[in-house]
Amino acid sequence: MSPRPVASRLPLAGFYFLYFAAVGIVLPFLPAWFKSLSLSATQVGLLLCLSPLASLLVPPMWGHLADRTGRASRVLTVLALGAALAFALVGRARTFDTLVPTMALYACFVCAFTPLMDSLTLHHVARTGDSFAHVRLFGSVGFITSTVLFGWLVTGVDAWVVIVPLVLLSALVPWSFTLRDTAAPSRGLSPLAGLALLRHPDLRWLLAATSLHWMACAPFHGTFSIHVMSLGLSPAVVGTVAGIGVIAEVAVMAFYARVAGDIAPRVVLAVAFVASAVRWGGMALVSSAEAMVLIAPLHGMTFGAFYVASVAFLSRRVPPELRASGQALFAAFTFGLGGLVGYLSSGVGYDWLGGHRLFAVACVVELVAAGLVLRASAVPAPLSTTSPG
Repeated sequence: MSPRPVASRLPLAGFYFLYFAAVGIVLPFLPAWFKSLSLSATQVGLLLCLSPLASLLVPPMWGHLADRTGRASRVLTVLALGAALAFALVGRARTFDTLVPTMALYACFVCAFTPLMDSLTLHHVARTGDSFAHVRLFGSVGFITSTVLFGWLVTGVDAWVVIVPLVLLSALVPWSFTLRDTAAPSRGLSPLAGLALLRHPDLRWLLAATSLHWMACAPFHGTFSIHVMSLGLSPAVVGTVAGIGVIAEVAVMAFYARVAGDIAPRVVLAVAFVASAVRWGGMALVSSAEAMVLIAPLHGMTFGAFYVASVAFLSRRVPPELRASGQALFAAFTFGLGGLVGYLSSGVGYDWLGGHRLFAVACVVELVAAGLVLRASAVPAPLSTTSPG
């Protein structure tokens, strides 16, 4: 790798780091902040569903704006400013009735960060020869850094849960001006051009598989801490498993280009889904902290390999002028539809089946996802919006 690509990745790497550092506090600690406001568990769950619901509907609109103007960096500036202002309103809300609109507003801005960052990174990779995984891993580093430091430094759930992410989100506004646009604007682009990509079988197989994968991850994301507590284990198990998982995720991203760069993304995805099936199958069988810690490194495949391979799959098929729209569709179906159905069903499933059986169901769903993604063509052809291809 020449010095130029490494140096030119700093703006993107810094943006990933700051954004996911904010997520590293919001994701694990904000639900506890909501609970401290005397909200019921059901109300907290409904608030958490607003993010995947927004992810299902909103990212394609922001992605179309980025593709049409060729100014994804300035769209990110707007998103960063909107997210910071909306999160400030979240911090001032104290009732469920005021939290619903403020969290919905926040979700409408924050849900499009990742697809637009990824599209900018893909253009950077095409221009410099850099590695997408090597840039994206800075997001994972930001997440684990903020989660661990915040957990060590705070003594309880208080206003710092809102203040620190607000500072990080605000820092994204000036940092966004360091980002560079390289895509040409597509001013004649139809608002439905991104949706037209769905006519292509390869993209449909990918989105079906990744949505199922994210649904299968929902029992871990949504009920793992409840499952751990029900087994009489220490809350430290939750933090330890999460920390080991993100370390494995960073390692997979760091070595992805060297180990899997020449392997077809559809094959990498199938392997990642099978590895995730092994992970959830293991969770269905074990009840000890030691066993859970031993299973935790498989998170490197569950998220690290899955995410990088999904972006590689899209980059080989979606036209450059529709990269932001393609990434937005991926976010909408995977994290929007998959997250919404997954969170809702995992909560009901946990009450009905219990933790162990719920993870067994997730294992089966992962195997279905692996079979679906292998239905995509082995030799990809770039997709267009004018013919099924």
